[in-house]
Amino acid sequence: MEKGSLTDAEIVDELNTLIITGYDTVADTLCHTLMLLGSYPEVQERAYKEIQDVFGNDFDRDVDKLDLSKLVYLEAVIKESLRYIPTVPVVARYTETDITLKKYTIPANSTFYVLVCGLHSNSVWGVDADKFRPERWLNRATLPQNPNAFGVFGIGRRSCIGKNYAMMSMKTTITHILRRYKITSDISKLVLKMEALLKPASGQHISLERRK
Repeated sequence: MEKGSLTDAEIVDELNTLIITGYDTVADTLCHTLMLLGSYPEVQERAYKEIQDVFGNDFDRDVDKLDLSKLVYLEAVIKESLRYIPTVPVVARYTETDITLKKYTIPANSTFYVLVCGLHSNSVWGVDADKFRPERWLNRATLPQNPNAFGVFGIGRRSCIGKNYAMMSMKTTITHILRRYKITSDISKLVLKMEALLKPASGQHISLERRK
């Protein structure tokens, strides 16, 4: 075995960690995204139209890897949902050296927290930072220059290893729902509670109507 490589058992352990730790985060993000789709009919219709374009009349077949790469607007919807309602509201980091900021220095050997909600509503997102607008993700020029402004998956080399898996599973799930059901909701009724994750404290307020 190559030095430093993982054993089969260690690989299985890492995969189990990736899947299990992503269960709650993905479930909560799906709830938030469905509520937003149900609250913004024009966004839902555009996402549904994209799904129609990708699958044509063959709405019964499963979603494959090639389909996922074509669902560009749906990915923008999910990313905007994560920006608008970050499922992971706080990211903790430990400093190995002093970090000098504009008005403060974080000393070495300190634990500090990044408030993701504040990061995602920062002025670097533009004057409409408080608006749910998936279209911002379709044009690189409308996004912050620093990619760390989007921090829901963590920041730096310790960012979430399950990011791609989470995006694929969410795109697949929402595709199956949208191509069969029309969603109605009211995001203004959403009340959130902060635990380790941001969770609905007031129910999801989602209704589904079978598409004809």
